[in-house]
Amino acid sequence: MTSRKPQTRPPYEPQENCFTWVEGARGVRLALSLKTPPNEAWGIVTFVLGPEIGAADPYPRLSAALRAAGLAIIAIHPRGSGFSDGVRGDIDDYGLVLGDLQLGLEQARSTLPEKPVFLFGHSAGAALTLHIAAGEKAPLAGVIIVNPAYELAHAKGMGPSLGDYVSFAFDAVFRRSTPTIDMNRNPSAVENPADRAEGLAMQADPLVVRYFSIRYMLGQRAIMNACARNAATIDTPVLLVQGAHDALVDPRGNDEIFAALSGPDKTRLVASDGGHGSSAVETAVDAIVAWIIQHRT
Repeated sequence: MTSRKPQTRPPYEPQENCFTWVEGARGVRLALSLKTPPNEAWGIVTFVLGPEIGAADPYPRLSAALRAAGLAIIAIHPRGSGFSDGVRGDIDDYGLVLGDLQLGLEQARSTLPEKPVFLFGHSAGAALTLHIAAGEKAPLAGVIIVNPAYELAHAKGMGPSLGDYVSFAFDAVFRRSTPTIDMNRNPSAVENPADRAEGLAMQADPLVVRYFSIRYMLGQRAIMNACARNAATIDTPVLLVQGAHDALVDPRGNDEIFAALSGPDKTRLVASDGGHGSSAVETAVDAIVAWIIQHRT
């Protein structure tokens, strides 16, 4: 892995008019996306995004279906990722990232006051969603988590090698703040065709942060490790979606999260054609939207 000089601005500005700017802690400019339905929205879905944010809508089929069903969609790009400012791939306090994501939820509530609010997260975003939902005092209409990054399996082309772990140990001692870790280093080796194509597209997108520091990854890993503990504090309705062909997430971790959920209203859905990436979402759109509509009130 090669060290890269960290950047503090995105490589280019968004072209879509759905973006506005809000100020995060320490005065950092954060990109906020808001997409509204053709008619008045009856609710809003807050996308909780992980750090590898690209220029394109990550879930175009789901986004279109949500808007057609009368839901607005809001998403904030945490500092250092996507179209937001901030050091890309490094953070001196991971709580700042969590604060940015919490701000996204606050923006959703202020955009549609008194309307149902849903949280949606996928992979690392699902772990972050559980963290936010566990600490939320105001009521949520529902939480959707897809392939939560909790217990991970070794998946070819989708995780660190033995040599990477040696480098991680070196980084932890000598270069904690240097973005050196590439978690999408070899997507061509990924076996699932949809996940492989998605990984290659991410490598080609200059907006996607490629390299992260060890302290950034340790902060994110702490949130991932807390998935089951956070689930145990959530009594909000929860839908857990699992890609049948997800090679990265160990389904036993999903079992643990699902069993830990304390509320009586919890549903588990297997996306039969889904891998780890967005295919687990895009192939289960009808079921996800139906579940959200079912929890409208």
